[in-house]
Amino acid sequence: MERWVLRELGSVAHERRVAEIASKLFDLTCPLHGMGRSERRFLRLAAIAHDVGRSIDDQTHPTEGARMLLEAEHLPLNPSERRALAYLTRYHRGKPPELGAENILRRTDDAQTLRAILALLRSADALDGRTLESPRLMFELIGRRLQITCFLQDDTPKARKAYTRMKKHRLLEELLDCQIDLRIAQARALQMVA
Repeated sequence: MERWVLRELGSVAHERRVAEIASKLFDLTCPLHGMGRSERRFLRLAAIAHDVGRSIDDQTHPTEGARMLLEAEHLPLNPSERRALAYLTRYHRGKPPELGAENILRRTDDAQTLRAILALLRSADALDGRTLESPRLMFELIGRRLQITCFLQDDTPKARKAYTRMKKHRLLEELLDCQIDLRIAQARALQMVA
């Protein structure tokens, strides 16, 4: 998958960072979602594939990426995995469909689990900037409150706005019945703590 995405995009740096962030979020919130190793592996796979449609068009990349995944029959995916990755790619941005209203999945696909994976993917993607400085992140789960601190070298208004937007975290809050608190801090504060 990574080789295919690399050929299409020319780089997978953002995708790798999103996979690492998604893995950390998955591990930390495991008591809330109860998913296992196979779902974690699939989340990482989705993180690598989620932006492949940018090779065609930045604005419509979720739709283009989903189409590309459905058509890429050379990828070692069974039909259910192909649909699941297309679904996760299609809805990593924009409004996700209501449960049961997905036009990519079939009734035999586990839409509820995929929705939880989607929520983690959306949050992880929001915490890494493709064109902005990628923050160093610190996560803490206290009961049902997930605190995320983004440490930035350059605390610019653009970065602050990008990393404190809650839109892509709402699905995770809803599905895990938790509250997400996003904070921005100077990277110097991280150095002083260390």
